[in-house]
Amino acid sequence: MDDARRKLRICLLCIVTAAVIIGGIYYFGSRKETDDVREGTLVRQERVWQEAKISYI
Repeated sequence: MDDARRKLRICLLCIVTAAVIIGGIYYFGSRKETDDVREGTLVRQERVWQEAKISYI
């Protein structure tokens, strides 16, 4: 039973490590492809808010 847990931990650790490495490659690879700042990033946009006029009796 203890040997099975050890194998399971090693397997899960390998899966998590592979996911982190693949995610890093994907992230940095996709950043190199786009030079446009507006693409894939949050862009600050100015909004004009109008306050609601509430008349109290």
